Order: sequence, then C-alpha cells, then structure tokens
Amino acid sequence: MVEDINNVLNSGDVAGLYKNEDFEGIFQIGKSECLRKNIPLNKMNMFQCYLGKVKQNIHIVLAFSPLGEVFRTRLRMFPSLVNCCTIDWFTEWPEEALMNVAKGIVGNGDLELGADEDLCVDMFKIMH
Repeated sequence: MVEDINNVLNSGDVAGLYKNEDFEGIFQIGKSECLRKNIPLNKMNMFQCYLGKVKQNIHIVLAFSPLGEVFRTRLRMFPSLVNCCTIDWFTEWPEEALMNVAKGIVGNGDLELGADEDLCVDMFKIMH
C-alpha cells in the first residue's frame, strides 16, 4: 500500500490501476486540458494532462509513528513521503521549549512589558 501511495505522490499514477474502459473518461478529461493548454492531442499528452489534474487535486492523510528504525527505513524506501508531502509533527512540546519560544517572541517585540514580561511569557507557555 505504501508503495502505491509513493507512486501516486510522485507521478500521479499507479501502474496497472486502470482498466481499458476507464481510459475513455480519462482521455475526455485529458482532451479538455490539452485544448485549454494548447497542447497537441495524442494519448500520451491527454494522459499526462489527466495525471496533472490528479496530482493537483490529491489530498492524502497518513499517520505514522516517527519513532524507531521502521519509520526511517520506510522514508528511505519511499522518498515521495517526504519530497511530495507537507509534514506536520503532532507531538507535545517540552515546557522548556515553549518558554524559550515565548521569551524570544515577547523579548524581541516592542511590547515594553517591564515587570509583567515573565507573567506574559508564562501565559504564552500555558496557552500554547
């Protein structure tokens, strides 16, 4: 399954996915795109235009545990999981990191909080 997702992310296609009857609809979509982009009409161009629409409109949500060697191996085997995706790391931040970010934002700003700066930093830490 991960190999198919890697292929879709990389090229927009999975080899052997389409049946012969699927190509009529694919070529209709590709034909309209080719005409819109003023590209010569042939099967290859129509299919490439179709794949371009697939790549433009595909949205996939994958959830992996980032811990351990299995994750690193999977990323090496399927590089499109990194190269063709936006990665959001959803983990808890340590309290020290939250404090440092808050100090950087509050300390570098023109807020002039004076004695209330530490309280404001603590509020940022709690909120985030």
